[in-house]
Amino acid sequence: MTNSLRVLVTALIFTASAANAESRWSVAGGVISVESPYADTDNKTLGLPMINYTGERLTLKGYMLDYKLLGDEGLNWSVILEPGQFFDSTDSDNVAIKALNERKMSLYAGTKVSYAASFGRVSASVSHDILGNGDGAKFKTDYSYPVKLTKELMLAPFVGVEINSSQLSNYYYGVAEGESSTFDAYELSSTVNYNIGLLASYKINKNLNVNALVKYHQLDADIEDSPIIDTDNLTTAMMSITYHF
Repeated sequence: MTNSLRVLVTALIFTASAANAESRWSVAGGVISVESPYADTDNKTLGLPMINYTGERLTLKGYMLDYKLLGDEGLNWSVILEPGQFFDSTDSDNVAIKALNERKMSLYAGTKVSYAASFGRVSASVSHDILGNGDGAKFKTDYSYPVKLTKELMLAPFVGVEINSSQLSNYYYGVAEGESSTFDAYELSSTVNYNIGLLASYKINKNLNVNALVKYHQLDADIEDSPIIDTDNLTTAMMSITYHF
């Protein structure tokens, strides 16, 4: 399983943030279908509950922490802590993939700037793996534009770009020298991945929201060319429910 936890947390963050509730505390649970880019590795369907808290400075969304350093008229600067991807090679049906080293989970710490206005919301972050697994860095930026169709229904299309350093790209998608007797060594430079998607959020009452999300990921050509990868794109679909206390 690769980056499924990261995608699930990100998706639940979207849905939890979409709810317009006065309470600082909420719980959310979702079911998500995540494709794997690794050869002969089945897609995963996962369920994961989350506890969310939104304070004046500290925001907790499941496994992600955001602490606001500065904020003024829609512009925020914060420090962040969030989980990254991982891959258990034994999940694959391919004997050669099974023999690869496990790609362990990363934990990223960094900083983020976001700005919300009438034209939508844009954010950018840079972070580094503090566990030393991938031992790399990544830059992410995204834009979303929430549209309230009715009092209950909101749609929020979004687009994003993620740039991964060569260390991170190699750890998760490369093949180290001597790691495999089947695959030749494969080394990547920095990679750029794109995503586009749509979130729908329906407010049942003041406490309860139902949400759905579809997200398409276009992988960098260097990732696609890796001998352990068999696709150039991934699709994520999820549904969740959020309850505000």
